[in-house]
Amino acid sequence: MGSMEKILRLSFQKDPITLDPQKSGDSISSAMIFLLFKGLTRLEADHTIRCDLADSFHILNNHKKYIFHLGKHFWSDGTVITAHDFVYSWKRALSPNFPVPAVNFFYHIKNAEKAKKGRLTLDKVGIYAQNDFTLVVELEHPCPYFTELTSFCPFFPISSKTEENTISSVCNGAFQLHEWKRTSAISLKNNPLSKDRAQVDAIHIKIIPDEKEAFSLFENDQLDWIGDPISPLPANYLPTLFSNKQIKPIAGVVSCWFNTLQTPFHNINLRKAFAYAIPREKLLKKLLIPDALSANHIYPGILQDSDSPTIKECQESARELFKDALYQLNRKQLRITLSYEVTDVFSRMAALLKTYWEETFQITIKLEPLSFKDLFQRLPRHEFQICLGRVLSQYTDVLNFLERFESRDLPRNFSGWENAKYKTLLKRYQKTLDPAKRQILAKQAEKILIEEMPIAPIYYSHYAYMQKPHVHNLAISPTGIMQFDKVILRAKQNFIRENLLEASS
Repeated sequence: MGSMEKILRLSFQKDPITLDPQKSGDSISSAMIFLLFKGLTRLEADHTIRCDLADSFHILNNHKKYIFHLGKHFWSDGTVITAHDFVYSWKRALSPNFPVPAVNFFYHIKNAEKAKKGRLTLDKVGIYAQNDFTLVVELEHPCPYFTELTSFCPFFPISSKTEENTISSVCNGAFQLHEWKRTSAISLKNNPLSKDRAQVDAIHIKIIPDEKEAFSLFENDQLDWIGDPISPLPANYLPTLFSNKQIKPIAGVVSCWFNTLQTPFHNINLRKAFAYAIPREKLLKKLLIPDALSANHIYPGILQDSDSPTIKECQESARELFKDALYQLNRKQLRITLSYEVTDVFSRMAALLKTYWEETFQITIKLEPLSFKDLFQRLPRHEFQICLGRVLSQYTDVLNFLERFESRDLPRNFSGWENAKYKTLLKRYQKTLDPAKRQILAKQAEKILIEEMPIAPIYYSHYAYMQKPHVHNLAISPTGIMQFDKVILRAKQNFIRENLLEASS
């Protein structure tokens, strides 16, 4: 840190794909967007929702109408943030040709899905400004977690006066983009016009693809914090961090995705065979990931309850299912390609899965390592056979995970799987307010996923992190958002002096 300026030093494993809130779909981009932009509400680390750009809100018509009253807050160029900015941003996301990975989040809004698919004009969508500081949102069905939805970046506004290619130049978050040298570094400076100004003057981010190099910089006091998912730690540090309670479980899961739209994984028995053949305990031990994170449920562990349906793990059953699948496919042998992002953990996991599956099924698995950008582009286009990937929830209702599979044409449904009974259950879930009834419907939906296995969970997501002693007040939301805007940096000399006093007393 400089003698006067308070600078937080971080690393990213790769460049953000986008700084556009509505286009965000990956963890690095989201981390940046949460620094540059704010929304109506904010999800805190203790799972509470508090107002952010909205000073208050009212819920009417049995959770089908929300009225947000904005405070007088400003864009970084000095102009006032209005309800019209929200209307502009959300309707922009719902334009038929605009790419939104999380588009189904908007489908809770009245006529949003019809407008997105070109069946209605945008003026029919239930979003409008009652005046400059009052935003009214009408929903298709009761949605008790809508205020939590608005805390996620696709619902963040951009200035209605911003040109498409300069979105990040006018922001409303705790920081402003100062400089971005792609593949090298990003510099952010404190935004003096932001509500709840950050305690640090600037954030300097190094782009470091290699986990060991980032850790070396941290050890040599050139970084203040490193951790998942923006700068993963070398895997051999995970057991120690877990025992020291520096691993935080979050609403996410690492899984194998099967492309159900193409042969051979359009075959249910083949998908189940591969899922049953994963020896999770053995795999996690090799990866140095704690056994407690082993995933035997479809969706993230912190969203589960004790009697949720579980996934079977049995080598004998896997071989029988594989034999049945070969017969149904009229094939004597298979060559399978496993795609994954080139990181330390995913590369090692892919190599282990290759070994386990080849031993169980006597087949050949080809490994296909890809850059994050290539993988991110391929997944929505279903250009893979099996793929390793991490899914993080953006809000803490189980529907966030379940609705990924509602329709095969959703950008985040990488498997392309679809099921009519499942869709009916989700519609009933969306229209139900009673928590106990929602839980029953969620279990029924999960049971269908387990029966058809478009995805095979491996372990629950967690954040492993390390930070310097002078870094304080850093919180992590239940959906894994690092709240760097809350960080307080103590002067190192003060920290040392406090420890000396404690030692001498």
